Amino acid sequence: MAELVPWDEMAKVFFSSLSANQGRPTVDLRIVLGALMVKHIQGLSDEDTIQYIQENVYAQYFVGLRRFQTKAVFAPSLFPDTSCTGQVVEIRKRLGKAGSAKLNDLMIKRGRELKIIKHRRKPSDGTPPSPSPGEEVEGRGATEEKAKTIGEEQAPGNRGTLLVDATVGPLHIAYPTDSRLLNHAREHTERLIDLLFESQRELWSVKPRTYRRKAKKAFVSFSKKRKKDKKAIRKAVGQQLRFVRRNLETINKMLDLLAKKNRPICWQKEDWRTFWIIQELYRQQDEMFRDRRRRIDDRIVSIQQPHARPIKRGKGGGKDTEFGPKINVSMTEGMAKVDQADFNAFNEANYLEDQVEGYKALYGYYPALVLADKIYWTRANRKYLPACRPAGRTGISSTERPHWVEEDP
Repeated sequence: MAELVPWDEMAKVFFSSLSANQGRPTVDLRIVLGALMVKHIQGLSDEDTIQYIQENVYAQYFVGLRRFQTKAVFAPSLFPDTSCTGQVVEIRKRLGKAGSAKLNDLMIKRGRELKIIKHRRKPSDGTPPSPSPGEEVEGRGATEEKAKTIGEEQAPGNRGTLLVDATVGPLHIAYPTDSRLLNHAREHTERLIDLLFESQRELWSVKPRTYRRKAKKAFVSFSKKRKKDKKAIRKAVGQQLRFVRRNLETINKMLDLLAKKNRPICWQKEDWRTFWIIQELYRQQDEMFRDRRRRIDDRIVSIQQPHARPIKRGKGGGKDTEFGPKINVSMTEGMAKVDQADFNAFNEANYLEDQVEGYKALYGYYPALVLADKIYWTRANRKYLPACRPAGRTGISSTERPHWVEEDP
């Protein structure tokens, strides 16, 4: 497996985004990418992946180490951050979207070199499919007709099948009910009040009242109910809103006093971030509670991951909403490529032309077939993809676009 990955080409893409004179030396790209592959192949967490590589000599050979070592290859912070910060992958921050796309293209091109991807043209007149570029014809007794066919197929025509679809990459968060979100926000505000009070106890004679026992008792009593009607839910949400509002007012008064006395604030960066998120969460929940509605723009569904958004999928089974980034994927010969990814909902039909043109830019020719759901069947896409091949032709030149298949894949 180590011999199949184009390490050198991927290293050129990685180091092109770095400065040769500024910053400390980076970790070897092969070690980082190799560990990332081990992480996903084995299905391990960040810390378990580092430990797995420390204990496995084969994994160390795969990531490019010259000899067996017992120390960690790098800090797990280079992996996707699973803490409350919600930061993106460190290596992806360095590469950017363009660099990540280049790495994906290199892997796909490597798959073509290894003949994992074999695009064959499928003529419409019933003749057998032509060989893909680089594929030899077996036997010396080829007929003149077959030789003529092979000669005609030297020009790249439409080949392969492109399957496009959109889905949601679910995040590992609890189902975000309003009462649970407000209860978590209340607990965070109580923690922030405790930090401010403990850091400057001489400024306050008594600890500010938070009613935390009463608030916790009310939430636990509500959460234990087997059947929660609308009246009980609204009552619980209203209670938690009032507790959060009181705590936010207390925090603002304490911050004002610290600023007036020129006292330092003991909060870390993550504490300030949590405070800002809770204020926006309270504003959204209070607005929906007062207007008696269930929808608001840029709705926060997780305090730890405020960038997550609810995505409507329209699927059956009672789970028509998922929480995570919406991704637009194109797949051919079992090789999937993420073309668009966004935490906000978007119409995947608007990107079909980009996906088809990206297919041509990667392989050098258009696909012979495009398989898609009904949502892609817009007038613009029907105009872009001809309804059928030109009459009287057994193939299509590389400048002609594929025909449409009106069938759910």
